[in-house]
Amino acid sequence: MKEEGYLDEHEPKAFINLGKLWAVIWKEKWIIMLLGLLATFCGGYYAFSIQEEFESQGKILPEIPPSASGSLGSLAGALGLSGIDLKNATEAIRPDLYPEVLKSTTFYLDLMKQPVVTRTNQKLTFEEFYHRVVEENEEIDTTLLKKFNVEAKGFYVLNRINENRIKDLRKRIFSTYDRKAGVISISVKLPDPVVAATVAKFSMDYLTEYVINYRTQKNRREVDFLAERLEIARGKYYSNQAKKAQYSDQFQANTIRLQAADVRRERIQAEYNTSSNFYNSLLTKYEEAKIKLHQETPVIKVLEPPTAPTRKSEPRRSVIVAISGLIGGFFGVLIALIRKKNYKQVFN
Repeated sequence: MKEEGYLDEHEPKAFINLGKLWAVIWKEKWIIMLLGLLATFCGGYYAFSIQEEFESQGKILPEIPPSASGSLGSLAGALGLSGIDLKNATEAIRPDLYPEVLKSTTFYLDLMKQPVVTRTNQKLTFEEFYHRVVEENEEIDTTLLKKFNVEAKGFYVLNRINENRIKDLRKRIFSTYDRKAGVISISVKLPDPVVAATVAKFSMDYLTEYVINYRTQKNRREVDFLAERLEIARGKYYSNQAKKAQYSDQFQANTIRLQAADVRRERIQAEYNTSSNFYNSLLTKYEEAKIKLHQETPVIKVLEPPTAPTRKSEPRRSVIVAISGLIGGFFGVLIALIRKKNYKQVFN
């Protein structure tokens, strides 16, 4: 311990002589100013040459009201559907996974086909807008349009240009989920404010439709199946009902008491009872399935619709110019210290 203290006390310590530093800066001020102005000019040229970006944001509430199960249970009780189970209604997909939907390739391919209107009231598809404005009508290399010549079944075969566009759009379109507030925010950043708001609205609608279809797909298939079977059962029931009435009209006279007629009457009655019971059972299940479909349908409300911004979000030209000037001045000071070994005067 004593040896370490002894070494620390006798170790030479370097410090900056601020007076000498200021003298060097003043002496080499023209170099520092020249580099600072040059960097400021380059930063200004860059800031005014890049595209303006406008950001539009929308918010949605994907929560289901807690009272939904209770109200639907009362509805089922009022309709006499005591067999329906409304307690198993659970989230099929968590809200924190909703933003992943807007990262899918399917979403971006659908987006490319969507019609948009620019701030100059020009109507075109989003793919045309992207090429004209974002890509600035840059000529597309034919090699980027090539793709594998295979039949795609259950997967996508994309060319290089679409891959590049989707990669860029994933940086421009993003969504976040606030667990505490239960709010999903969707932001879109594009060079046109009206198109940015249009794409944000499309993203919100796409997400809403996707979640609803995902949550209700199984129940909708069940409702459609029961509706189809119910239509067939209704036809058989009405047919047996008409047959029963027709047969009763033919053998109303008490004088006619044939054994064959009694057997025929019993068969018709049995068929009528079977079809009636089956029809009523299907009708009950059909009503239960419709209530369950309604109960499983998520409630997604628009908290804040997207708006077309009037102010750009990027670039922040003043910040870029200021930072460029500071960086240029910093390198100017470094060169001033290195030049003629001035650093030896500053660091003692």
